[in-house]
Amino acid sequence: MARERLKTIVMTFAAGLAGAALFHVAALPAPWLSGAMVGVVALIAFGARVDIPGPLCDLGLLLAGVAMGSAITPEMIQSMGRYPLSLLLLVLTVIGITLVGQTVLTRFFRWPADVALFGSLPGAMSAVLATTAAAGIDMSRVAVVQSFRMFVLVAILPSLVTASVATGRPPVAAEISIIGFALVMALALVVALSFERWKVLAPFMFGGMAAGGITHATGAIPGAPPVFVVDLAMFLIGVFAGTRIAGITLAALRAMFLPAFVSFIATMIVTAIGAGLAITLAGAAPAEALIAFAPGGLEAMIVLGMALGLDPLYLSSHHVARFVSIAFALPILARRFVK
Repeated sequence: MARERLKTIVMTFAAGLAGAALFHVAALPAPWLSGAMVGVVALIAFGARVDIPGPLCDLGLLLAGVAMGSAITPEMIQSMGRYPLSLLLLVLTVIGITLVGQTVLTRFFRWPADVALFGSLPGAMSAVLATTAAAGIDMSRVAVVQSFRMFVLVAILPSLVTASVATGRPPVAAEISIIGFALVMALALVVALSFERWKVLAPFMFGGMAAGGITHATGAIPGAPPVFVVDLAMFLIGVFAGTRIAGITLAALRAMFLPAFVSFIATMIVTAIGAGLAITLAGAAPAEALIAFAPGGLEAMIVLGMALGLDPLYLSSHHVARFVSIAFALPILARRFVK
């Protein structure tokens, strides 16, 4: 059994590396994230099993958190004055996405209202699926729509963003020393384990981000993590995101493709409107608004923004706000549909 799992893990990572290499050769954005995810999904399409050990997922999130935290500067913190209006627009966009997605699935594809509602909730997929199971709602269709949206966003959004708006790159910073990096990682691990004990959302990512942000913003341990560390973090998260749809069969994907595709287009129109309002009214940068308002997975969207050189503080505040608002709404929604 251990040998079989090891073989599965090796094949999973090999597929991720192949996808990342293909994206790199094709000069596509965020190859270590998007390419790795596409490679793993391609392996699933051939009927192979995929797997990634939990500790490696946690390591990827921890490294990504430290890298994002290290990009936080005092100037970035001062810029949060524009966030309240942008966050309000985000909440309205989340409501609009949910209502439009549910309407499309119920009117055009005759889905039950409960399945359509939970399938249309933008992001927070793990919490949505757990609540769906507890409420006795058809999880398969909810999982397909949610997974389709996350996959498409992570796989194609980087290309759409870089083709339509300028993303840029963060200012080049001096590389952190080996001792400094070890100290930041040790602090990040302590904070992450504490967050995990306190049931904090995405503890390893935000534990790393807290440690990296505090040490960098205060100047206690200056310097950015090495480039290969950031690439490793994105690769691990890309592989993990690909494995998230491993339980969905190809037959189910084919049957659900049209509803998932149409609802995705409808919800992305709402997303574009919300992002446009944030750009116009709140002064958000176009690329940051597109990624911040995108209804994808929490970790994947934040790391995707980091891969494109966007403001991690702006992105994390918006995606955490979206996740928390949905998480608080889930018990109320579940109570409405539980017989």
